[in-house]
Amino acid sequence: MVQPQLRERSISYDVAVIGGGPGGIPAALAAARNGARTVLVERSAALGGAAASGLSILGFLDRSGNKALEGIPQEFIDRLAALGGSPGHFPCPVHNSITPVSSDLVKIVAVQMCQEAGVDILFENELLGAEVDEDSRLRAVTVFGKLTTTRIEAKQFIDATGDGDLAYLAGVPFSRGQENTQIMQPSTLVFTVAGHDLDRLYAFLDENPDEMGIKEDYAAGYDVDFLRTTRGHCFIGLTELVQKAREAGDFSVPRNQFIHIATASEKLLTINTSRVTRIDASDPVELSAGLETGYAQVLEIVSFMRKYVPGFEDVVISQIAPALGIRETRHFIGEFRLTTDNFESEATTEAAIAQSAYNIDIHSGTGEGIELSVIEKPYGIPYGCLVPQGVDGLLLSGRTISVDSTVFASARVMGTCMAVAEAAGTAAAMALSAGGRVRDVSVDALRAQLAEQGAMIPGEIKQPAVEAA
Repeated sequence: MVQPQLRERSISYDVAVIGGGPGGIPAALAAARNGARTVLVERSAALGGAAASGLSILGFLDRSGNKALEGIPQEFIDRLAALGGSPGHFPCPVHNSITPVSSDLVKIVAVQMCQEAGVDILFENELLGAEVDEDSRLRAVTVFGKLTTTRIEAKQFIDATGDGDLAYLAGVPFSRGQENTQIMQPSTLVFTVAGHDLDRLYAFLDENPDEMGIKEDYAAGYDVDFLRTTRGHCFIGLTELVQKAREAGDFSVPRNQFIHIATASEKLLTINTSRVTRIDASDPVELSAGLETGYAQVLEIVSFMRKYVPGFEDVVISQIAPALGIRETRHFIGEFRLTTDNFESEATTEAAIAQSAYNIDIHSGTGEGIELSVIEKPYGIPYGCLVPQGVDGLLLSGRTISVDSTVFASARVMGTCMAVAEAAGTAAAMALSAGGRVRDVSVDALRAQLAEQGAMIPGEIKQPAVEAA
């Protein structure tokens, strides 16, 4: 009897995007729309990443309610809205803005848009290896799925894995977690529920206003009336109920407040109260342990809602996110590193290819708290943050970009990741005719092309110089 063997195959593309979440989908779309033959590789059976978990998207509006993102990110929301998959953008005193989305329609719309752009999708394939030549150029990756190893050659690669798995394999230098401590922000296993009665919760909050959890000066207007009148909101509070449950032995999650987030359907709420601390989610053993903890927390939080939270006595689980929500792991070093010392410099306007409008939001990796620092106006993300040190043929996208851990706490949100991704895909396509080197792409030309595509770019858009014949 002949022993069956693993199957092997090879394919070739102009651009290969590894990771099909917010940092990958717009990258693949932009590359394909700019003429590159593109493949999008996703480790799971669905596109969307964190956007397919039930979480709302942050970052579309700045603190004044002005638009901060356009281009492919807004196109994606428009497509969702046309199917009833998003009610749009809502200002928020705490989060600047919230954009609820349907987790399942995200998956469908992402596939539709990729098909229309001519992007080939390779589902359920895990990154296995990277080939870097003697000139430090990434030439190929190997992925594995369904007993088949697939070698993908490409002229340009985009790392949209979230944890930077491709950049890690290619040898790009990186740090871990928060500066100096290497402690990572906690992960979360979010889930959605049905059967709630928000009017009863609001009545309880009317009688117990101290249970509105954010009381800092920046949160002026964050009250029960805001919740009642704002379709897309995030509720943070019930500090006293959480403490009461903890004292009774009914709440062991290392979080001091309860959080629910609106979804595209008023019949569903996403619960973002789980908190998995002290793990490195880039390690498979720690990631597995984190998931075990997350599942236990989901059951405990549901029991807490039914026993303690008015209006939530009859809630049922609608869906548990298909993966642990990971806030932070590796931080890669690029040609430019955006830090708290330089994020208001000239580079963040004249060399920016995207902008972020979210606050600096650091969740404690060891305890219950959150440190939030308000960002009043959007800041730019320079192209050099996408270009890794030491390796060519590769661009960083999503939360893999080159920023320090404090700026990361703002730039990590999905809206910003989508804007960065559109820039990465556009740059990868442009590099095909720029000698093949992503670091040789004209920033002025890239900014001009992104602006033409409808993206919002800070600073003056300069037309690139035309070389003499």
